[in-house]
Parts: sequence; C-alpha cells; structure tokens
Amino acid sequence: MTDSQSTIEVAMFAAAQALVGSDSVTLTLPAGATAGEVLVQLSERFPELQGLLPACRLAVDLQYVAADHLISPVAQLALIPPVSGG
Repeated sequence: MTDSQSTIEVAMFAAAQALVGSDSVTLTLPAGATAGEVLVQLSERFPELQGLLPACRLAVDLQYVAADHLISPVAQLALIPPVSGG
C-alpha cells in the first residue's frame, strides 16, 4: 500500500511573491501533511524564502493556522508575509 498524495497550490503575496517570482506555487503533499510540513517544503524548494518564512503566517481556508494544523487535499493555502503600510 502506498501513501496517497495530493497536489495543492499555495498563493504567494507581497515579499514572498517577489522572492519566488510567482503569485502561486504547487506542492505535492503526503496524506496527513501539516501546515508545518508545508512551510518546510517551501523552505526546501525555495531557499530564497528561508529568511522570510519565520515572519510569515500560513492561512488555510482564509484562517491563520498553527504548525500542527492538518491540510485537507482541497484546502486553499496562502503564505502571508508581514506587510507595512503608511
């Protein structure tokens, strides 16, 4: 028996979008993946995000989540970096 996987899109905003050069990225997640695992995958796949990720929040289905939050295969994800305004 093999582990099932799902392909999920992570929307990128502000500085994260600029660093990866795209408004979204696609990740392949194993069944039972958590928000923390999403952040690890992003860090590994996009080393340019490593300095920014500690300040970012991951939103799942329009709500910020903790690292242990389980990711549904149909969830909408967004990486939200800190923003400034003025």
